[in-house]
Amino acid sequence: MTVTIKELTNHNYIDHELSATLDSTDAFEGPEKLLEIWFFPHKKSITTEKTLRNIGMDRWIEILKLVKCEVLSMKKTKELDAFLLSESSLFVFDHKLTMKTCGTTTTLFCLEKLFQIVEQELSWAFRTTQGGKYKPFKVFYSRRCFLFPCKQAAIHQNWADEVDYLNKFFDNGKSYSVGRNDKSNHWNLYVTETDRSTPKGKEYIEDDDETFEVLMTELDPECASKFVCGPEASTTALVEPNEDKGHNLGYQMTKNTRLDEIYVNSAQDSDLSFHHDAFAFTPCGYSSNMILAEKYYYTLHVTPEKGWSYASFESNIPVFDISQGKQDNLDVLLHILNVFQPREFSMTFFTKNYQNQSFQKLLSINESLPDYIKLDKIVYDLDDYHLFYMKLQKKI
Repeated sequence: MTVTIKELTNHNYIDHELSATLDSTDAFEGPEKLLEIWFFPHKKSITTEKTLRNIGMDRWIEILKLVKCEVLSMKKTKELDAFLLSESSLFVFDHKLTMKTCGTTTTLFCLEKLFQIVEQELSWAFRTTQGGKYKPFKVFYSRRCFLFPCKQAAIHQNWADEVDYLNKFFDNGKSYSVGRNDKSNHWNLYVTETDRSTPKGKEYIEDDDETFEVLMTELDPECASKFVCGPEASTTALVEPNEDKGHNLGYQMTKNTRLDEIYVNSAQDSDLSFHHDAFAFTPCGYSSNMILAEKYYYTLHVTPEKGWSYASFESNIPVFDISQGKQDNLDVLLHILNVFQPREFSMTFFTKNYQNQSFQKLLSINESLPDYIKLDKIVYDLDDYHLFYMKLQKKI
């Protein structure tokens, strides 16, 4: 399924002033910090009448100010709120959230305020009686090595410092450095043990949760140039006058690069809903959120500058199930690599089911990528999840 131009006119929130004045000239750090907090295992497990989606926009803006980013626009579906940020994305479900921020954002500094708001406005009590730490159902925090770590805020310059800070908030957290450490190209992960004492609710059925992430560096220059737009870029009067240039150009970039067609085999000949929100930064850069079937998302962020070009893709879409076996995450990966043609990339795949079709297909991925050589291939058994990590580099 591909996006249509009406997606430029159906935002639930849009900051036109920010969109018109945002400038990415000084942006440099593409690799994101990824924070995912499951307060409950499922929305049917929530013990009060209110959910995360009852938190108002003003409170999310307050939280994001601590992270040093702002809301460009937001779209709602029946199942989630998708925020497009000045530095990447935020996805809010009833029972969990995923925050992905690039640049020199201070992602972890939002934790205290976030739990305060959750307790004050939703009456969710996660603070333990011993030690005063918090115990939500599950927490993930991850990032690849930064390209310019010394330019980060002090808390984010060193992985060990980030882990120490997380341990001030959560019990039973474990830290992993995934991949070889001889160069600055490994991937870091912090994950808490699943709180199995959390009430699951009478109607609870466990989802086969999965997340696929691809982190790409040294993009092909011609591919990267498709995400560059100077002040003179034209939007060719696509929509109403009150719409802004950044979103208009973001729509054009999405269509020109076919990034809205990654899951085309899954959505064709079906009634699955599909929503799109994208923004093109001046003079360069791109961010987008896509929502499929009301509750699944994929998000892309591109920093095309020569010397530190970077692109990321993340998705929670169970592609094999949604496509009824017509597509899997190997197909998704090949589409993404064709768009960006990176010199190096790493990918991670989380699933609760080891027999997951995509998991098994990705394990034998080498033969499908003849232009790349394997640098790392690692499988972890993490509590109730399985993690597959792989790092590849183009053949010279």
